[in-house]
Amino acid sequence: MKILKFGLRSLITVTSLLSFVGGWIMLVHAPKPAPLLPEAGTSNVPTLEPLPPLNEFNPGNVNFQDQPVFSVRPRQSFAGGPFFRTGGS
Repeated sequence: MKILKFGLRSLITVTSLLSFVGGWIMLVHAPKPAPLLPEAGTSNVPTLEPLPPLNEFNPGNVNFQDQPVFSVRPRQSFAGGPFFRTGGS
């Protein structure tokens, strides 16, 4: 039984180490991302239209500010003694 446990632990250790090293190798050799800023001579960056105001998303003019975000429940007390019993003396 000890040989089986030792074999499984060593197999898991070797597999995890090889996966870690393989992941780093794949990360190093991955293609690099494109630059975020355009070149100095090009300016064909698309512009987006502004977003509509938030009250257009609120049908029926429901006021969400008056509604509570979190509901607080009162704590229930158990009068029957402790909840978790260990079976000791």
